[in-house]
Amino acid sequence: MATDLLTSDESCFFREARHFDHLRSVLMARKAGGAAFRAWSAACSTGEESYSIAMVSADLLPPQAWEVLASDVCARALDTARNAHYPMARAAHMPPDYVRRFCLKGTDVEDGTLRVSRVLRECMEFAQINLNGARLPALGRFDVIFLRNVLSSFDGETRRRVVQRVLAYLRPGGHLYIGHAESLHDMGLPLRTVAPAIYRKE
Repeated sequence: MATDLLTSDESCFFREARHFDHLRSVLMARKAGGAAFRAWSAACSTGEESYSIAMVSADLLPPQAWEVLASDVCARALDTARNAHYPMARAAHMPPDYVRRFCLKGTDVEDGTLRVSRVLRECMEFAQINLNGARLPALGRFDVIFLRNVLSSFDGETRRRVVQRVLAYLRPGGHLYIGHAESLHDMGLPLRTVAPAIYRKE
């Protein structure tokens, strides 16, 4: 489909690592016994970002205490994300302990690749969602939303509408992550900057 041709699948695990350092701090500050932690990787491409979020969540929270929704407009990219089979080079920034715990290294004809473990794959939810569509589906509220490296695809007014639409799904006090080359300057949004490309919903 046409949208498949317009999207970029280039990604890697733990891209823009400071975002995941911040995510760790958010998770470590959570109190036990509350509602499940919910994260949305809103433009997940081929899934490396989504699985990075899942690995940090699984590292710091018990099973059933977290959920990750991964969405993208591109069906082909989502197929790759569901399959979770990647060139090993994309894990260059993944903590070695995570490679051991959450990935299977390919052998023989699959040497030089990895696949995210079934346990982690089964904890993920994938959905084809057009962030610029007239109406997004009912998704519930999230504690964090990753909206990275997609806003630059839109013009200024469309960018503002997309962010407003996504923010409706972020809980008050939740965090929004955008790409380091992107900006929400002068959009008049209910957000406070807490670190480069990290915002807290007021």
